[in-house]
Amino acid sequence: MIATTPIQKIVPAVKTTTNDASATAHTTHAPSSNTTVPAFPVLQRFGLADIDLSKEEDNNRFKRLLGELIAKQQQHSGRRNAIEFIQPSQNVSTTAIAVRSHKSHKAFKTYHQMNPYLGDVVATLDDDKKVGAQRLSDYLAKEHPNEFVEAAKSSGVAVCGVLDKTEGAALFTDAGLKDEQWNTIMRHLRHKFDSKIAVSLKQVKSKCRDSEDIQEQIRKTKRPRGSYKKEEK
Repeated sequence: MIATTPIQKIVPAVKTTTNDASATAHTTHAPSSNTTVPAFPVLQRFGLADIDLSKEEDNNRFKRLLGELIAKQQQHSGRRNAIEFIQPSQNVSTTAIAVRSHKSHKAFKTYHQMNPYLGDVVATLDDDKKVGAQRLSDYLAKEHPNEFVEAAKSSGVAVCGVLDKTEGAALFTDAGLKDEQWNTIMRHLRHKFDSKIAVSLKQVKSKCRDSEDIQEQIRKTKRPRGSYKKEEK
């Protein structure tokens, strides 16, 4: 059995020229030819086109070769995580970023402090890092909303998510609100935070019938938590 180091995952991020003004323009075209070429001409030149990757020995041999090629390129470029290659099917130069899996959050933070590869992911998404960060943030907010909110809160960003029907019903009941007052408060909060604040009033009022859940939620709000405890005293 050949001992190997933890395998890195490759996250491709293609940079090609398009008509979109926000897109990057880093396309590199390889020489074209009308001559029919093999599917893997370079591998064929080195006698590797027919390598059987279903065999562990051949697969490990191939991965070691690929690892050395990447290391050689990174030695030349000085970029620890970026990998550039030409896609045979599209004939364009593509940038990929090597990322790692970590056994714990502590291990991730320690390694990422030395080698911030997620910064390279952001930089690869667009030449403007702000645009790259926006694209990554948009994806996380849509696909992993709960984790996105928790990460933002732990970083000190005032992100709270949306009041669910139990939380909304607790607010509605505890403050003794009427429908018009609720709608006014939500309107001001939506204007301030430019996002949805709570579920619909209809859902809130339907939950108001469940007094046990509401009273428990009200009790929770009377126990301040987090960094704002001192400010509220």
